[in-house]
Amino acid sequence: MELKESTKKRGHLLGWSNELLTKLEASALRDATVSNLAYMRLPSDRVNAFVEKVDANPEQMSRITFSFIRTRSERGVKAEVGPEGLTLDRINIGTYGQVPDTWPYENDAPRGSHPAPENYAPGSYTIFDKSEVWAEGVDVLYEDAIRDRWIPATDLDWANGLKELPEEIERAMCQLCTTYSSHGLVEQKIISKWFEPISYGFHDVKLFLGTQVYDAGHKVEALRKRALANGGGLGQAPLGTLYRGFYGSLKLTEMLTCLDIVYKSYELTLFEANRDYAKTDLDAKLFDLMARDSRRHLEYGKRHLTWYMQHHPRGRENVQFWLGRGEASLSNEIRHSHAEREALVVLFADGLEKVSKGVEKLGQLRQKQNVEYITLMDDLGIDRLPQFNPGLAKMVDDPLAV
Repeated sequence: MELKESTKKRGHLLGWSNELLTKLEASALRDATVSNLAYMRLPSDRVNAFVEKVDANPEQMSRITFSFIRTRSERGVKAEVGPEGLTLDRINIGTYGQVPDTWPYENDAPRGSHPAPENYAPGSYTIFDKSEVWAEGVDVLYEDAIRDRWIPATDLDWANGLKELPEEIERAMCQLCTTYSSHGLVEQKIISKWFEPISYGFHDVKLFLGTQVYDAGHKVEALRKRALANGGGLGQAPLGTLYRGFYGSLKLTEMLTCLDIVYKSYELTLFEANRDYAKTDLDAKLFDLMARDSRRHLEYGKRHLTWYMQHHPRGRENVQFWLGRGEASLSNEIRHSHAEREALVVLFADGLEKVSKGVEKLGQLRQKQNVEYITLMDDLGIDRLPQFNPGLAKMVDDPLAV
């Protein structure tokens, strides 16, 4: 085999001797393999040792080509470790941090890699547009989620954080745990459904949504444990019309609008109220931890909608329509699910003797939920108040209205 002049020149630049080049030409290796050795910038002593291995077993060793070294990917990249370690945003540098508006590959090629034309198997991905999934800083939100992880079995003081409660208050708390546990289970299922369609090039989003699935999972775990840990038990299942907005979504952004904007805005305010009215230390910490997770999910929803409205040709019109659907599902759930609202009344009233006070406080909660949701819409540049769902608006004055 005679080496190409370009291969010889690259070898000379690396300090390979003429003797070594002659030895390579006499071996069972092909020029392409030798060229790849040079492309790896291997010193002459290591190349010489490899050639001896080839000469000892030419039939087998000559099959090695080192073709993997030939790639269009950026080389020589060295990520800098920050004060919180090698976080995801720290490796999104150079071409590895450039996310195209449209992902060009249908296979499982990770971002920054390049599939070989002769080795290409299309996958099941259907979401290739960045506008459908992206949110600025989603890599940092992922790191926040990993850092904030908590373990229901050990981060809550099951041995000393609970105390005996009046029957109606314990039952009310267990009913709320039942309702929100069901919501968490559906949240797990509906987000997981969208993992497969999202292209591999948007792995940052897939990673973050994975943390949201995990958060929903330990929400289910912690709430079921709370319902069974203090002499209560699970209550009535929720109505479930809330989930129709999730399951009926035809676009990922539609689902995220219903779940991570409309519902999470409602959920965050609700969990903060449950924390403030909690009767035990464990309940206060439980709802505080879940509120922290909800706040992060809502933040991703806000950032995604901002990106979507800025980069999708019909972004703002689509979002307005999806907000209407999400509000309608939420309104139907709240107005027709007596179990949750009556449990909240008992919790807020601190018993049966002051039920009317509990109804008043529930109206205040609904008012706060509406105000914070409309404020969120204003912050996103969406004038939602003229189209705000009338059922949600009515619950302020009559929180027990059906």
